Amino acid sequence: MQDRPRRDTFLPFSRPMIGEEEIAGVVDTLRSGWITTGPRAARFEEELAAFNEVPRCLALLSATTGLELSLSALGIGEGDEVITTAHTFVCTVSNVVLRGAVPVLVDIEPDTMNLDAERIEERITPRTKAILPVHYGGLPCRMERIWEISRRHGLAVVEDAAHTMGARYAGRRIGSDPRSAFSVYSFHPNKNLTTIEGGAIAFHDLRHEAHLKLQRFHGIARGAGTPYPEGSPLYDVPTPGRKSNFTDVQAAVGLAQLPKLDGFAARRRELARLYLSLLSEVPEVELPADGDAEREHCWNLFVLRNRPEATGLSRDELTAALKAENVGTGIHWQGLFSFSFYRDYFERHPEGLPKDGLPHAARTTENLMSLPLFPALTEEDVLDVVSAVRRVVAAGRRRARG
Repeated sequence: MQDRPRRDTFLPFSRPMIGEEEIAGVVDTLRSGWITTGPRAARFEEELAAFNEVPRCLALLSATTGLELSLSALGIGEGDEVITTAHTFVCTVSNVVLRGAVPVLVDIEPDTMNLDAERIEERITPRTKAILPVHYGGLPCRMERIWEISRRHGLAVVEDAAHTMGARYAGRRIGSDPRSAFSVYSFHPNKNLTTIEGGAIAFHDLRHEAHLKLQRFHGIARGAGTPYPEGSPLYDVPTPGRKSNFTDVQAAVGLAQLPKLDGFAARRRELARLYLSLLSEVPEVELPADGDAEREHCWNLFVLRNRPEATGLSRDELTAALKAENVGTGIHWQGLFSFSFYRDYFERHPEGLPKDGLPHAARTTENLMSLPLFPALTEEDVLDVVSAVRRVVAAGRRRARG
């Protein structure tokens, strides 16, 4: 390709897709007089469950709370262990720690950046209670292997599907296979579907529903099963709970977004594959894995990895140079050991770390960056980004040669 000149305007790495339908839905909700949890939130949960092909979805304030409530429903607590990936956002491991359990880390596959399912069994102990895979960037983990391990060892599976609502595994929506106890989605503005903030838990065993609903809103119970009849303004609190209810204003956005989600994912795939084609000519950087016949990628992120020995640049130098080219990037994510708490925590809990270390996760978190990817991105925008990457890498090589 022929390089294009530097952009005149800044291109962010992500931009939420808010259209007139979302705006009209919010306005109607504000005019209705019911803006907190109400009929629109209930309808959003129903449509979300139908879209994801699951019996129930409960909408929440965030995916972070969704992970917390999932672990709570499984009774994860003091002294338990939860196996998860070494490459994840901090909330995944923080929720385990806040339950009094120990996150047991597994290294990642170097090509997909997902948890390496072949390393799970060596991390299982008598204290292990669950496996918590994180589908990274929109590409599902190798779930068949994870389910097979969980079945043989009697472990629950909780899928952190924050990046993958709209993706498929073996032809099924993420969250639709009952071999996972829970799947948790995120609706943050940089996700494929947004409700401004928010998340949801998908689940199959309806015995969990009462616990989750109590935990979602202060532990409050009304009507049947309490000392008060249906319709009474009085209520019981059989257990302490959080406040993580989902509002009708958020639901108005989500109800307008949901019919568009498959189209958003299709457009992201087109743009990602254009990136893959054009950047294949830049061997100094490492490209993300595409989907395959088993795993349909929904491309929440396009994560490039710098090869500093080839570019002559650190990741931070490369992202700074791209910013000077008016190209925004993101970091998804910082390594857990860049945080003071987790450096100290794993010194106190060495059982959480594999004896041979986490080489693939360490290298990835030092070198990754997310390039701009959202449905409104144009082919010309992609050409601008690729041209900027080529220019910056060429300048780095020249500087390294002196």
